[in-house]
Amino acid sequence: MIHITSHTNLSTSAVEKIKKMDGYDGSIQGPLMSNLAIGKKYRRKGLAEDLVKATENIARKEWGYDDCYLYVEKRNIPAIKLYKKLGYKQIWEDDTATTLLPTKNGSIANGKTTIVCMKKKLSGGLFGLF
Repeated sequence: MIHITSHTNLSTSAVEKIKKMDGYDGSIQGPLMSNLAIGKKYRRKGLAEDLVKATENIARKEWGYDDCYLYVEKRNIPAIKLYKKLGYKQIWEDDTATTLLPTKNGSIANGKTTIVCMKKKLSGGLFGLF
Protein backbone atom coordinates (compact mmCIF):
# COMPACT_ATOMS: atom_id res chain seq x y z
CA MET A 1 0.00 0.00 0.00
CA ILE A 2 1.26 3.52 -0.75
CA HIS A 3 -0.12 6.73 0.62
CA ILE A 4 0.41 10.00 -1.24
CA THR A 5 -0.41 12.93 0.99
CA SER A 6 -0.70 16.54 -0.06
CA HIS A 7 1.34 19.05 1.95
CA THR A 8 -1.85 20.35 3.57
CA ASN A 9 -2.21 17.08 5.49
CA LEU A 10 1.21 17.17 7.15
CA SER A 11 1.25 17.46 10.92
CA THR A 12 2.31 20.79 12.38
CA SER A 13 5.47 19.25 13.84
CA ALA A 14 6.41 17.70 10.47
CA VAL A 15 5.91 21.03 8.72
CA GLU A 16 8.03 22.80 11.34
CA LYS A 17 10.81 20.22 10.97
CA ILE A 18 10.80 20.45 7.18
CA LYS A 19 10.84 24.25 7.38
CA LYS A 20 13.72 24.28 9.85
CA MET A 21 15.86 21.55 8.31
CA ASP A 22 15.19 22.29 4.65
CA GLY A 23 15.10 26.10 4.73
CA TYR A 24 11.44 26.61 3.87
CA ASP A 25 9.54 29.76 4.74
CA GLY A 26 6.39 27.99 5.91
CA SER A 27 4.98 26.63 2.68
CA ILE A 28 5.66 23.02 1.74
CA GLN A 29 5.57 22.37 -1.98
CA GLY A 30 5.58 18.64 -2.37
CA PRO A 31 3.65 15.46 -1.69
CA LEU A 32 4.63 13.08 1.10
CA MET A 33 4.93 9.31 0.64
CA SER A 34 4.67 7.01 3.62
CA ASN A 35 3.76 3.41 4.43
CA LEU A 36 5.05 1.88 1.22
CA ALA A 37 4.97 -1.87 1.78
CA ILE A 38 5.65 -4.86 -0.45
CA GLY A 39 4.71 -8.36 0.74
CA LYS A 40 7.67 -10.66 1.45
CA LYS A 41 6.75 -12.95 -1.43
CA TYR A 42 7.04 -10.06 -3.91
CA ARG A 43 10.20 -8.34 -2.65
CA ARG A 44 13.41 -8.03 -4.69
CA LYS A 45 11.41 -7.88 -7.94
CA GLY A 46 11.56 -4.10 -8.50
CA LEU A 47 7.99 -3.44 -7.37
CA ALA A 48 8.88 -0.84 -4.71
CA GLU A 49 11.03 1.04 -7.20
CA ASP A 50 8.20 0.93 -9.75
CA LEU A 51 5.71 2.25 -7.16
CA VAL A 52 7.99 5.11 -6.12
CA LYS A 53 8.67 6.07 -9.74
CA ALA A 54 4.96 5.93 -10.59
CA THR A 55 4.19 8.11 -7.57
CA GLU A 56 6.86 10.61 -8.58
CA ASN A 57 5.44 10.68 -12.09
CA ILE A 58 1.96 11.50 -10.76
CA ALA A 59 3.37 14.14 -8.42
CA ARG A 60 5.32 15.82 -11.21
CA LYS A 61 3.16 15.39 -14.34
CA GLU A 62 -0.36 15.41 -12.90
CA TRP A 63 0.02 17.51 -9.77
CA GLY A 64 2.82 19.81 -10.94
CA TYR A 65 5.19 19.39 -7.98
CA ASP A 66 8.97 19.76 -8.26
CA ASP A 67 9.84 18.02 -4.97
CA CYS A 68 8.69 14.83 -3.29
CA TYR A 69 9.10 13.89 0.38
CA LEU A 70 8.91 10.53 2.10
CA TYR A 71 9.00 9.10 5.59
CA VAL A 72 10.81 5.85 6.35
CA GLU A 73 11.78 4.13 9.58
CA LYS A 74 15.53 4.42 10.17
CA ARG A 75 15.78 0.69 10.91
CA ASN A 76 14.44 -0.12 7.42
CA ILE A 77 17.90 -0.18 5.82
CA PRO A 78 16.81 -1.83 2.52
CA ALA A 79 14.21 0.90 1.95
CA ILE A 80 16.66 3.69 2.76
CA LYS A 81 19.17 2.18 0.30
CA LEU A 82 16.47 2.08 -2.38
CA TYR A 83 15.42 5.68 -1.77
CA LYS A 84 19.04 6.89 -1.88
CA LYS A 85 19.54 4.97 -5.13
CA LEU A 86 16.48 6.79 -6.52
CA GLY A 87 17.92 10.18 -5.57
CA TYR A 88 16.34 10.92 -2.19
CA LYS A 89 18.40 12.82 0.37
CA GLN A 90 17.83 12.75 4.13
CA ILE A 91 16.71 16.10 5.55
CA TRP A 92 15.85 15.21 9.17
CA GLU A 93 15.23 12.46 11.72
CA ASP A 94 12.64 12.23 14.49
CA ASP A 95 13.75 9.89 17.27
CA THR A 96 10.59 10.56 19.31
CA ALA A 97 8.26 8.79 16.85
CA THR A 98 6.16 5.74 17.66
CA THR A 99 5.01 2.86 15.52
CA LEU A 100 2.69 -0.12 15.84
CA LEU A 101 4.45 -3.42 16.48
CA PRO A 102 3.07 -6.96 16.60
CA THR A 103 3.33 -8.73 19.96
CA LYS A 104 3.94 -12.41 20.67
CA ASN A 105 0.26 -12.97 21.43
CA GLY A 106 -0.79 -11.51 18.05
CA SER A 107 -1.98 -8.11 19.24
CA ILE A 108 -0.51 -4.74 18.35
CA ALA A 109 1.38 -2.41 20.71
CA ASN A 110 3.00 1.01 20.42
CA GLY A 111 6.78 1.01 20.16
CA LYS A 112 9.49 3.60 19.70
CA THR A 113 11.11 4.21 16.33
CA THR A 114 13.10 6.83 14.46
CA ILE A 115 11.48 8.35 11.38
CA VAL A 116 13.67 9.71 8.61
CA CYS A 117 12.34 12.37 6.25
CA MET A 118 13.87 12.31 2.78
CA LYS A 119 13.44 14.64 -0.19
CA LYS A 120 13.97 14.38 -3.93
CA LYS A 121 13.96 17.06 -6.60
CA LEU A 122 11.67 15.73 -9.33
CA SER A 123 12.31 18.06 -12.24
CA GLY A 124 15.08 19.79 -14.07
CA GLY A 125 18.18 18.73 -15.94
CA LEU A 126 19.11 15.36 -17.27
CA PHE A 127 16.79 12.75 -15.68
CA GLY A 128 16.02 15.13 -12.79
CA LEU A 129 19.61 15.03 -11.52
CA PHE A 130 20.33 18.75 -11.90
